[in-house]
Amino acid sequence: MQKRLLPIMITLVITLLGVVWVMAQDGAECTTSINQLWTVASDACIKQTIGFICNGGSPPQVEPAGPVSNALNPVGALVDVSVVDAMRTPLIASNGAAGGLVWLRPAAPIRYTGLLVGDVTVFDNTPEGFPSWQASIVITSSERSGCAAAPRSAYALQTPFGEPTSVAINGVSIGLNGTLIVETTADQTIFANLSGQSSLYAVGQEVILRPGEQTTVLYSPGNFSAPIAPPALSAPLDGTLIQNFPVALLDRPIILPQPGFVATDGAVNLRVSPSTDAAVIVQVPGGQVLSVLGKDSSGQWYHVRLDSGETGWMFAELLIQNVGSIQTVYDATPLPPQRYGELGRTGKVVAPAGVNMRQAPDVTFPLVMTVPDGARVTLLARSPYSPWLKVDFNGIIGWLAIITLETQAVLEALPIDYNVPPPPEPTRIPGSFGNAFPDPNRGG
Repeated sequence: MQKRLLPIMITLVITLLGVVWVMAQDGAECTTSINQLWTVASDACIKQTIGFICNGGSPPQVEPAGPVSNALNPVGALVDVSVVDAMRTPLIASNGAAGGLVWLRPAAPIRYTGLLVGDVTVFDNTPEGFPSWQASIVITSSERSGCAAAPRSAYALQTPFGEPTSVAINGVSIGLNGTLIVETTADQTIFANLSGQSSLYAVGQEVILRPGEQTTVLYSPGNFSAPIAPPALSAPLDGTLIQNFPVALLDRPIILPQPGFVATDGAVNLRVSPSTDAAVIVQVPGGQVLSVLGKDSSGQWYHVRLDSGETGWMFAELLIQNVGSIQTVYDATPLPPQRYGELGRTGKVVAPAGVNMRQAPDVTFPLVMTVPDGARVTLLARSPYSPWLKVDFNGIIGWLAIITLETQAVLEALPIDYNVPPPPEPTRIPGSFGNAFPDPNRGG
């Protein structure tokens, strides 16, 4: 009996190993394909095309049908927001090679960017006389892509930094200030706050969403135009809602928050790394609400983000904590997410007479060459002490002032080159002695 079972068991093991190998191969191909999808979309639509809709993925279904719908079919196509009444973007394909990706950027006075990822339907529900897309109906599919690297279908809204705006989504009035994710079920709309602080008002009640929090609003099944209950009390963010969400496709890429938030009870130092010996970036006053991005391996320090977007480390015991389960753990401070593809690596010189490339990041260092206007350079690093970038121009390495470059790269996501020479000493003003001037009221 045992002799009969042995070949069968060996066959089963070989079969299972084959299945695992195929699944691993499919997963790797899916990840590669979806990153290529994000990259192509970035190159096509990360251009701040205010007042337009930009298609970065598979052709969406668009109303009105006909010329408007056909115009949005190609990748990179732009159509005025005011001529589109509704859209539906397709689910991310099981191989990750195709899917819905659309940017919707209304013009002032309701400046925000809406990003449709996966199977999302949006209707312009704005009353006559108001700007297009100030009020919307949003419906997201609960169907999951067969690609494990794909996010859930979602609609993300983000305001420009320091420019809050007022919108309505599914009958909920929103004071939007930051980044908000919208997803729906059969009878609920889920609002998840990723950055900043937003207010939601419905059925006579208001809820404030801080970073890392979410709320739900109830509806009659199939009718997302009118809530039947006020927003639920805010709760820590469910991380599965935003798993794999391509934050680098946002106008302002962010590190995804952990569930909940923290606040300063008094002044607390924000440091460059999780240690009391680390340099202080800024002292944050009491009463500030902060996103939690992760924690160190000891659990004593939180990596946090201020409303300004500045990030750093704070000692956890000094903070008022309203956090959920923090799963992201690291000791080395991560860089912010960078753009996909060429947008994250290149810049264009914008200087009619060209710009001087220097050996180090300051005008006092020796000249390497003059880079002509319109030249494309590869971004390598940033300076630890000045607004300069290390670049590669046709194999020649040097430093250019940021002000001379046009780029869509996230500059904070470039590594810092600490091997540059120290900044030059400031020129001493004639008549000064050290850092003091003679007192004119004293005789000598």
